[in-house]
Amino acid sequence: MNDEEAVAALKRLGLTTYEARVFVALQKLGTGTASEVAEVADVPRSQVYGAADDLEARGLVDVEQSNPTRYRPVDAGEARQRLYRQLRSESDAAFDYLETVQAERQPGEESESIWTVRGRENVASRAAELLASADDRAVYGSETVEAPIREALAAAVDAGAAVTVLSEDADVLDVARDVGARGVQVRHPPAADAGEGMPDVGAERVVMVDDGAVLVSVIGEDGEEAAFWSRGTAFASMLSTLLSEFTASVSDDAE
Repeated sequence: MNDEEAVAALKRLGLTTYEARVFVALQKLGTGTASEVAEVADVPRSQVYGAADDLEARGLVDVEQSNPTRYRPVDAGEARQRLYRQLRSESDAAFDYLETVQAERQPGEESESIWTVRGRENVASRAAELLASADDRAVYGSETVEAPIREALAAAVDAGAAVTVLSEDADVLDVARDVGARGVQVRHPPAADAGEGMPDVGAERVVMVDDGAVLVSVIGEDGEEAAFWSRGTAFASMLSTLLSEFTASVSDDAE
């Protein structure tokens, strides 16, 4: 990591650009005046004073009341802990407020909505959320099983849901058995012209929960995973029926 990357990371932790540059410069200098910091940090000297004052308020810089004024940064390890605590405090306050306004939200009518989500991590997170919400049964089909998916499968099993994992990958099936789910090996999914089950549409992963929620993802030409999902809609119910028939078909074949 170089200086600019460190500055960018510190900005993500809540510092302004000038604060981050001044703090990095002070770590290099140990102690320094505004002029010395400005030269190393590539920050106008007039801006160093305000940035240093803000860093002092954050508990990241000590100030020596001398002429000229000198600044000293706290240890990097101490700064890490202080920024983490401040970030956690700000995050907790923000999400507490969001939970409050969410609870006050007036319930609306269910709409026939189909939602999309992009990015492997985001798709896995949405799939895990659906799986963990299962009351009666859940089906997960894929050649990959990330940690959130594994945890969600285990949560569904613990909740008493009948969980089935469909895959051609032995490691995925081992995970299914480890968490107490039923692992079914899909050797050759029924073809579209075979007149049975569901056609192979090249899905990256498929999720079905309680016959009322579904998620199907594919890998696009750009290599990014994208999914559509729906819950409590006629579309979700229809697709759940098709997936149920497919699941029953491959399960019977396996037996």
